[in-house]
Amino acid sequence: MKVLFLFFLLTILTISIGQTSCDFQLRPDSIAIQDSKTKELVKLIEVKIKNDYRIYFIKQDHKNYLKIVVRDNLGFGKKSSLLLLSNKKQIYIRSIELKSTDKTSAYFLISLNDSNYLETIKDNGLSSILFNETSEFVIPKSDSEQIKKAAGCFFEVVKDNLHPSMK
Repeated sequence: MKVLFLFFLLTILTISIGQTSCDFQLRPDSIAIQDSKTKELVKLIEVKIKNDYRIYFIKQDHKNYLKIVVRDNLGFGKKSSLLLLSNKKQIYIRSIELKSTDKTSAYFLISLNDSNYLETIKDNGLSSILFNETSEFVIPKSDSEQIKKAAGCFFEVVKDNLHPSMK
């Protein structure tokens, strides 16, 4: 009887420890992806950070994106380099457009497929956004931690289709 009780207790503990709860869940929404005027149906995780910036982890069929909405004019409509500092690591994109949505906001859209960007953000968070090598936005540590948690939750959902060319 003791052995059965012990086995039952260990089974319950193993199951409860093995389940990871996530503070962020994918939710259905419509959002502009490629064209700022056309909204598309997607599933996404949204993280609101300092200065009303927003980070979106977007899943659209087998495509995954990181969308960074900025409110400060870092160069709306310009095309230049983007450096995402992720504490100890960097994500460098040689040429990307900061697409305007209106007079007060714009966004970067970064594909997460066939790259290690999501894994880097999941492991290290985001600490700074540097566009055009001159315009920088520093992300507070508490916001960076929220981005890191959201990236981890998103990764668990999409990890099987991040690198389709490797299958």
